[in-house]
Amino acid sequence: MDDFIRPPKKEIKKETKQRPIKEILIVILIIVCLAIGYFAGYVSKKDVVVKSTNNKGVINEVYETLDKYWVNTTDQDINLDASAIEGMVAGLNDPHSSYLTSKEAVEFNQTVAGNYQGIGVGFSMVEKGAMITKVYNDSPASKAGLNVGDIIMQADGKDLANLDTDKVKEYVRGDDGTEVTLTVLSNKKISEIKVTRGALDTSAFYEIRKQGNTSFGYIELSTFGTDTANQVEEALKSFKQANVQTLVLDLRDNGGGYLTAATDILDLFFSSDEVIYQMKEKNSAAKKYYANTDSKYEFVNGYILVNGNTASASELTAGALQSEKGYQLVGTTTYGKGSAQTQKTLSDGSVLKYTYAKWMIPNGTCINGKGLTPDIEVENVSLDGISTKDVKETLKVDCVNTRIKSMQKMLNILGYSADREDGYFSVATQDALKKFEADNDLTVDGEYSQNDKQMMIARMMIYINNHENDKQYEYLMKIIK
Repeated sequence: MDDFIRPPKKEIKKETKQRPIKEILIVILIIVCLAIGYFAGYVSKKDVVVKSTNNKGVINEVYETLDKYWVNTTDQDINLDASAIEGMVAGLNDPHSSYLTSKEAVEFNQTVAGNYQGIGVGFSMVEKGAMITKVYNDSPASKAGLNVGDIIMQADGKDLANLDTDKVKEYVRGDDGTEVTLTVLSNKKISEIKVTRGALDTSAFYEIRKQGNTSFGYIELSTFGTDTANQVEEALKSFKQANVQTLVLDLRDNGGGYLTAATDILDLFFSSDEVIYQMKEKNSAAKKYYANTDSKYEFVNGYILVNGNTASASELTAGALQSEKGYQLVGTTTYGKGSAQTQKTLSDGSVLKYTYAKWMIPNGTCINGKGLTPDIEVENVSLDGISTKDVKETLKVDCVNTRIKSMQKMLNILGYSADREDGYFSVATQDALKKFEADNDLTVDGEYSQNDKQMMIARMMIYINNHENDKQYEYLMKIIK
């Protein structure tokens, strides 16, 4: 081990006198070298990052590596191509852009267009099959005598209990003119009913209604489809022929559809020198769009029913009529979707749906993320805040759970008096549940199960669709002129 030897004090003094200039130069040189090295390293690293982020080859490298070496340790069949596309779309953080298989694209477009072939019912799955929650007007189902609350237990001898919704759709839908034999439970009686499927357009329903001495035109739109504008024009013509001076548009729970359908409908109310909406596409300024015709329909009084599910094309229609034509919005604040989507069909038949523009109502207001504020705010019963998740474990007295909170809320809405809505399963909650179970032919045990939840959701859907429970419509009838 080497020893450390201290130099004499005099030598230290002598050396300190001779070093300053030399040492300063050395320090400066070191600092300069370090600075140059740091700067060079920084630039080098920066260049690498930029090159990596912009180089599409890196994406191919990742794909090829995973495709060649990745081991699937799950029980699922993973399609790397589909996963890669879905990952890119998910990375946009845009809920309105999506990747659809060819089958999903067909179903999506049928839903948006509002036309398909089938028997014409809405349903929710319950223990014994598919409970009908809505029967569309002038549909094969309505003509066959099917009613809301009926349970379709079988279709052509196939049990529907425990099937998922998509599988049941395959039975109720089908080519125009084909026949299906349904086994139906209605008022505790089971019967077989033959229904001939037909071509349906569910996007619009209209009629003339009366409130006191006042007649008014009522149009309910469920979507903005391919033929919706033509149906609205037929409705407006019939209202004018009957000298109706008040119009009610019901756009609640209408999630939108085709932007062209909305603009075609607005054409019926606006002149060619009036702006109906504005749009801004990528890397361009906002552009104003005008009505195409001068043949417009005018009403002395106009009302539009809206809620939190009124979105997109519905909001464009409601916003334009509110801001420019003085229509009063009745209900709750709308969804707030001010973007437009388009579709690109890919080489394998799948579809990429993506946002290509933002739109504004005629005065330039963008409602995206904000929605439209109603002129008259009226709350209504809805499924908002109610969990529809499966009840995997039966819940009993003394349990505390968010699903119990949802159950209590539904029981109170449906007229079964639970004593609370805080998620604690009390004895009073159990008594209310037993009454519901007895009224709906369920096992009466006062324990909340998946079967109880399915039936409760179905009953809620029926309750919400019943005009007698519609507080917003009821309020409108008080102010309508």
